Amino acid sequence: MLSFLPVILLLPFLLEACTRIGFVRPNARRHPLFYVFTPVLSLLVYISLAVLFWHPIIAFAAWLLVYVGLTVISNVKNKVLGEPLNGPDLETARHLFIYPEFYVAYVGETRVVLVFGLFTAGVVTSLALETSFSQHLPFLPDNLAWAITLVAWCGILWMLAKLLARVFTQARARKLGFLFDTNTDAVRFGLFPLMPLYGLMLMDRAENPALRKKHASLKAPASAPDLIAIQAESYFDLDRLYQRIDGFEGHKWQQLEALRTAGAATGTIEVPAWGASTMQSEFAFLSGVPNDALGIDCINPYQRAAHTGLETLATRLKAAGYRTICIHPAKKEFFRRETVIPKMGFDDFIGIEAFEDAPRFGLYVSDEALADVIEETMATHRQASDAPLFLFVITIESHGPWKPGRLADWIDEAAATETDPTRDPSFALYRQHMDNVTEMFERLGPEAPKESLTRPRTMAMYGDHLPAYHELFERHGLDGKAVDYVLWHSDKRLEQEDGLRIEDFADRFLKIAGF
Repeated sequence: MLSFLPVILLLPFLLEACTRIGFVRPNARRHPLFYVFTPVLSLLVYISLAVLFWHPIIAFAAWLLVYVGLTVISNVKNKVLGEPLNGPDLETARHLFIYPEFYVAYVGETRVVLVFGLFTAGVVTSLALETSFSQHLPFLPDNLAWAITLVAWCGILWMLAKLLARVFTQARARKLGFLFDTNTDAVRFGLFPLMPLYGLMLMDRAENPALRKKHASLKAPASAPDLIAIQAESYFDLDRLYQRIDGFEGHKWQQLEALRTAGAATGTIEVPAWGASTMQSEFAFLSGVPNDALGIDCINPYQRAAHTGLETLATRLKAAGYRTICIHPAKKEFFRRETVIPKMGFDDFIGIEAFEDAPRFGLYVSDEALADVIEETMATHRQASDAPLFLFVITIESHGPWKPGRLADWIDEAAATETDPTRDPSFALYRQHMDNVTEMFERLGPEAPKESLTRPRTMAMYGDHLPAYHELFERHGLDGKAVDYVLWHSDKRLEQEDGLRIEDFADRFLKIAGF
């Protein structure tokens, strides 16, 4: 073990130098604690693996896998999303078993198989050639020595974590210079130390005043409208990119133009997420709480903040006599929505179970099939109740990655690429999904049969984040996190308003509906 010590203490500094970091706040420099946290954490990781595997060389191979693997994965995440790995990301590791295609496709199947293949080969070789730590404990049977040591070490780590969590609170972290901006914090304190430090802050049970925010009671208009809010996966106005391309300065995206002609208002809206982290925008829309007011919970509000029983758009509408339903054609356990959605005030949550035989468009349930279920849900509700209805809809058809071949069974991908202003095969496929989601909005809104509008109807649609095209957008000068929205009312034309923020968008939606 001692022969590995120099590598264990020094290699993390080299890997930190190889870590790619996205946009960093001005004047961000290494904090002195970086030089303390980095080797101490590395040694703790190796000791933990040594206790777990009970063989020094196997533990060292596992340590290399952890440190090199996390560096590679973090750099891939940064390339796609412009930010490194962080502590709350490790909680979402469970998603690898729910939707592995969301993650493995970006890292690369070959790379994953190669890494674990090499580790397995190392384990087999080590088992054949090295002896366990029990050679130093001849007075105990091998398995008993391992079990006692493992239990004792887990107890030490648990007590250490509880002690440090009481000391390293969010308030103290702010005084040390933590901003809860993963890029800047990773530069100042290091990628590897940041993961457990964020984890310790998640153990801080101090109440966040922002989650106690209360709104005035809602008073519905005399003829309370049905409300449909659509969180559209990776939606934005394509012309914001197309019109930056030489020769396409006057390009008009026909699907969105049709909605404007029908009286819909469109414009930009600021969201906290970029390329992923849907739950950040979703929580901000439903709660009205700015993401940057959440402290450590800004990274994943559904890990803790959404479990506090706070006031949301759904609870406010329920108090005003609405039935509230969330529809998402995906597995409910993703982002722990099976727990979170009911806590946020929804009477029902319709997930993938309602779409088992629904048609796909590409990898996921089509937006056309989603529109079918929305119409069926509204019709069923109307037969049973005269109460107004609020539907919060989360689409999935357009979820990335958008690799060539994804839509080969549905469209001519080569022709789609040739006609797309970007000439990018991946973006040409993404564009098909954007056409579909705007057509779904038109079907449920301006083109809805008059006989189905037993009440006035108000609709909103916004993107949860921009699609993960960091290099393409950078090449054409499209920056920032702003996505786009669409607002429509069955009884009046609406005016465009730019510069909206997602945490204020629900109130804008309600105002247009007549509240």
